[in-house]
Amino acid sequence: MTARLARWSLLILTVLLSAIWLPPAWDLLFGDRFGKTQLFYSPVIERFVYTELVGEGHQFIYRDLDGRDYSREDFEALIPFIYYKNMELWGRLPLTLGGQTFDKAAIVAERQVMELKPDELPGHAPRIPLFPLLESNPPRAGLSFPEDILRPAARLEFIDSDSNRLDPVRTDVFTQALSAAGFRFPVRAAFGRVSILKPFDAGYFLLDDAGALFHLRRRDGAPVVAAVPLPEGLRVRYIQVAENKRRELLGFLLAEDDRLYLMRERDYGLIPLELPGYRPDRMAFKLIFDPLQRTAIYSDRETVRAVVMDRDYHPLDQYARRMAMADPRPVDRLWEMLAPFSLELHDPDRRYLALDLRVHGPAALIGVALSLLLALEVLRLRGLRPAQARMDLLLVALTGLHGLLALILIPPERGREG
Repeated sequence: MTARLARWSLLILTVLLSAIWLPPAWDLLFGDRFGKTQLFYSPVIERFVYTELVGEGHQFIYRDLDGRDYSREDFEALIPFIYYKNMELWGRLPLTLGGQTFDKAAIVAERQVMELKPDELPGHAPRIPLFPLLESNPPRAGLSFPEDILRPAARLEFIDSDSNRLDPVRTDVFTQALSAAGFRFPVRAAFGRVSILKPFDAGYFLLDDAGALFHLRRRDGAPVVAAVPLPEGLRVRYIQVAENKRRELLGFLLAEDDRLYLMRERDYGLIPLELPGYRPDRMAFKLIFDPLQRTAIYSDRETVRAVVMDRDYHPLDQYARRMAMADPRPVDRLWEMLAPFSLELHDPDRRYLALDLRVHGPAALIGVALSLLLALEVLRLRGLRPAQARMDLLLVALTGLHGLLALILIPPERGREG
C-alpha cells in the first residue's frame, strides 16, 4: 500500500511538472513567434503606421494602414520626431511639418514618453511599505537617498536606517503636518517614484482613510503638505509619478473605474484621456509627446490600439489592429491537439507566481486517443495486460500526453495492478 501511494504521488507530480514545463520547452524548440506590433502616428502622412516582426530571421515589415510597405529608413522618416537623431545624421533637420519648422532643440524640448504597465498596479506586485522621502531642495547637484525611511501606517513613521529605530521627533513633525492639513489617518496608500535618477523629486501622494489625496514633500528637512483637489465622485486607485524636466505633468492618476488622467504639476489639475477599450489590468500603456501631437498607445497580447490627440489632449484619430502574434501558429495548434491542458506559472501582467490552468478544447481528444494507444503499447512491451493497469490508463485518458510521459517514467510493476 505504501509503495502504491508513493508511486501515485510521483505520477501526479510528474503530470503537474509536465504540464508546467513542456509548453515553454515546446515553444522554445519549434519556431519563432511573431513580434509585438509597434504602432505609431506619422505627422508626415497623417496616418497610423506600424512595424512588426514576422517569421524567422528577424524579418520586420514596415507598413501603413493602406498596406503600403516601406524600407526601414523611409519608415523612420515617417515618424521623424521619434527618430530625430537619425534625421540629424542623415541631414534632414530642421523639419518642416504643418507649416512649422522644428530643429533638434525644439524636438528635444517637447519629447517625453510616459508609461503605465499592468504589473505596476496595486495587487499586481509585492510591495514593502517602506519609502525613502528624498530632499526636494538638495544642497548639491543631484538627488541622494536620505538616512531614514518613511513607513506610512497609523501615523507617518520615520525609521533611522543605521540604527533601525524609530525617529520620534521627525515622526511627530511630519504626522502633525499632515493632520494639520486635514489628513485622516491611517494612510491607505502611498504613491511615488523610488529613484535618484530623475531631474527633481516630487515626493509622495498619500491617500487617507477617507479616500482624500494629499501631496507630501520634504523641503530643507521640513514637511510640505498640500491637499489635492479631486473631482466629485472620483476614487483614486493608483498614481504613477513621473518626474520629467519639462515640468508640465506629475504623472498618471488611475481612478477606480479605470479612467486614466494626467495630473498637471502647477495646480494638480486632472486631464482626462479618452481611451476606448483601455483595460489597465491587461494593457501596457504608453503616451508619446512630440511638438505637434500626443499619441496614446495601449495593447494586450492580441490587439494594439492608438489614439492621436492635439496638444490639448483632444482626440484627432484612433485605430485598432489585431497583432500578428495573436494568430496561433500551426505548431501551437499541434500542441493543443497533443495535450489536453497546460499550467502556466507566470502571468505577464503580474509579478506574482500563479497556477493558471489552460484547457485546450475538443481538439485535444485526438491527442488523448493517441496517448492511450501508446500507453497500451508501453504496457504490452512491459508484459502487462490493460486490466492490470486500469488506473494508469484512466490517468492517461484524463491527462493525455502528460499522463503518458508519467507512465513511461514510472511504469507499474509486473504482476501488480497500477
